[in-house]
Amino acid sequence: MLTMTRADRIVAVTLGLIGAGTVCGAAAGAVAITVVLLIMGEPVDLAWAAGGAAEGAVLGALTAPLLSWLLLRTVPLGRMFVACTIGTIIGGVLGSYVGAFVGCVIAAIALRSRVQHA
Repeated sequence: MLTMTRADRIVAVTLGLIGAGTVCGAAAGAVAITVVLLIMGEPVDLAWAAGGAAEGAVLGALTAPLLSWLLLRTVPLGRMFVACTIGTIIGGVLGSYVGAFVGCVIAAIALRSRVQHA
């Protein structure tokens, strides 16, 4: 029988957060760059979308565990990923990579505030 220690559970949850953050970040990056291209009147280019997905994946892999462990411990994970993904897309459309990070953090702070007051 396999029993998990507290440290094992923390590592497992953190790896899950990294995986989910990678997927959500990639989706957010691809959507953000596609929206930017459409706004600019440019044809949608899959190479650009792939680049946005790659950058978003890195951003998501880094921020998902950090935000969930440090800021959003009481927020359900589904809500966290939806809110942060939407915030990342909005920030990415408005201001590239730094904007995407800022949008994600703002969404996380707003979500934490809503959950604490509910």
